Amino acid sequence: MVNNKKYKKSIELFHEKTGEVVRKICFRNSIAFDEFLKSFRAMRYPGYGWRYIVKGKKKGKNE
Repeated sequence: MVNNKKYKKSIELFHEKTGEVVRKICFRNSIAFDEFLKSFRAMRYPGYGWRYIVKGKKKGKNE
């Protein structure tokens, strides 16, 4: 059995032209993440993409 206690992936769906984040999704195991990738490829929504959320990067005045 696979130990998934440390597995956590976070992604965000965004509109490619505007860069606006549509939704944030957190996955707690690799099976759920693989299912998302499979279904996202099957949907083929034009103009939308996904990217990993960079943890530890804070948005603030100093950027």
